[in-house]
Amino acid sequence: MKILVTGSSGLLGNAFKSILGDEHVFHTRKDADLLDPKATHEYLAHQVNENGVDTIIHAAAIVGGLQANLDGNDRFFAENFDINSNVMRSAFELKVDNFVNILSTCIFPHENITYPLTKDQIDIGPPHPSNSGYAYAKRLGGHQTKILGEVLGKNWFSVVPTNLYGPHDNFNLRTSHLVAGMIHRAYLCKKNNEKFVIWGDGSPLRQFIYAEDLAKMILWALDNWKLNDHFMAVNTQELSVMEVANIICDLLNIPEEDIVFDPDKPKGQFRKPADSDLPDFEFKPFREGVKETIEWLSNNYEKART
Repeated sequence: MKILVTGSSGLLGNAFKSILGDEHVFHTRKDADLLDPKATHEYLAHQVNENGVDTIIHAAAIVGGLQANLDGNDRFFAENFDINSNVMRSAFELKVDNFVNILSTCIFPHENITYPLTKDQIDIGPPHPSNSGYAYAKRLGGHQTKILGEVLGKNWFSVVPTNLYGPHDNFNLRTSHLVAGMIHRAYLCKKNNEKFVIWGDGSPLRQFIYAEDLAKMILWALDNWKLNDHFMAVNTQELSVMEVANIICDLLNIPEEDIVFDPDKPKGQFRKPADSDLPDFEFKPFREGVKETIEWLSNNYEKART
């Protein structure tokens, strides 16, 4: 099996680099702009026909946190839809044997659902309005993966992970996801001797998965899942935003009295726990993963995405 990972400069892509090594192919935007259908097809055709790629893990996406999605729902839908279509259409024409599409639990409806979330509930209602553009693009990509895989009779499926975090994340204060954004804000608060501000009231609950853990689960699924259906890659432990903040602050030696809340900021959906298709997987403890992420940011601050 020779694997090509799209979007390899991102959080999950870098996790695959750490695990897989140099014998595989790691796409970046410099190699091909996946918003360009011609460039996408030429790049993938070369990798399949000349370099022997038979497996694509499609991790490329336009992503962002709560504020970024609120600011650009239209862009998050249009660009993710185009990227998915360009990559999958080319992979379909090239008859790629194995194709993994990366989704997110944000694709689930935000009302009239039962917990834990299961894949049969994805299409029973609209996603949360705070990230509907991204969620609908990902939902459609999941259907496209399933349909094209069925036509080809190949090992094509989508993976639905919970909230990712880890080294190489996007730490931009406006566009980052929850853990990376909180780590960066706390890091700056510690450096500048300022208060650490938490959006909302700290009550929302989330499930988190370390990026290398997700990469390992995906590689397991490539060999073992063999179902033309979504694979739920979930760490079922739930942590509140407040618990996440306390762990980060403890690791950075920020006193509890320096934590303040901003109720005027959006806090997102209260909870959305999901079920796992690999419940016995041994996950990295959250505190340990956050510690490694903080250390990576501290050592790589000048080149990190901030």
